[in-house]
Amino acid sequence: MTKPAKCKVCKCAYTKTRPLQTVCSPPCALVLARKATDKAQAKEQAKDRKETRQKLDAMQTKPQLTKKAQTAFNSFIRARDAGKPCISCGTPLSNEPNTYDAGHYRSVGSAPHMRFVEDNCHGQCKHCNNYLAGNHVEYRQRLVERIGLQAVESIERDNTVRKYSHEGLIELAKYYRAAASSVKKRETVS
Repeated sequence: MTKPAKCKVCKCAYTKTRPLQTVCSPPCALVLARKATDKAQAKEQAKDRKETRQKLDAMQTKPQLTKKAQTAFNSFIRARDAGKPCISCGTPLSNEPNTYDAGHYRSVGSAPHMRFVEDNCHGQCKHCNNYLAGNHVEYRQRLVERIGLQAVESIERDNTVRKYSHEGLIELAKYYRAAASSVKKRETVS
């Protein structure tokens, strides 16, 4: 006598009538077939979404990709500096979303090549960044305290041309999105 098998769908015990039989009845066979079909369709849809995303990224202009990368970079800076004081005035930065900016020491307008340099960008209250034009004198003093005089002077001397390709900007955006979510996860675990 053969040992009873367990149906993959309803988990009932049954006696196999065929060697490759995995279900107890035709209705269970239909359910199993639908699950397999749904799984294959979901896999195909995920593949299609990925291909579509890649095609859309390829169609975007450099300014659009730069804006996406800048958004991801700023999100990382805000996550990294959450809980620290404003780099310019020293007021504590709130952990609430959209309450402070990622302020650049050397602005993106005057030094676009410094746009994605992490030491050049720190959490800054909206008042200092928007209404005091960055509050540079105070920014420099606190920046020296935070990263050291040599690093600040290195930022001030840095005129290295940095050009990013389409692929480079896409990768930069991916990297900083992942880095920001990693920092946020670390904060929630702590």
